[in-house]
Amino acid sequence: MRQIVHIEIPAADKDAQKAFYGDLLGWQAIDVPMGPEMTYTMFQLNETMGAALSDVGEQVQPGDVILYFHSDDLDADMARVAELGGQVILPRQDIPGFGSLGMFLDPTGNRVAFWQDANPGGQ
Repeated sequence: MRQIVHIEIPAADKDAQKAFYGDLLGWQAIDVPMGPEMTYTMFQLNETMGAALSDVGEQVQPGDVILYFHSDDLDADMARVAELGGQVILPRQDIPGFGSLGMFLDPTGNRVAFWQDANPGGQ
């Protein structure tokens, strides 16, 4: 079974979400600047990072939790999506120093993604 390596949770109010998950699950919020107009909030528990907040907006609504599955070969996995009845909605995106992702809709329309770590031994 493929490991879930990341979860994105929509947030209309990031400060409220940080406090909620911090108090509920003991997660520590870490804001990661991703350019002049974006800060990505990730959660860490001990040494493990595996969840983040995404902004609620036109593309992301409450309830649109996205699971990211581990991939050893993102290009091959993304190629199989269409073969199996899914639809690629975000082709490979490389995030320098972190890894690469690809997002798709499964046959029911759920938004799901693959993540390939830039440092495979660092998972």
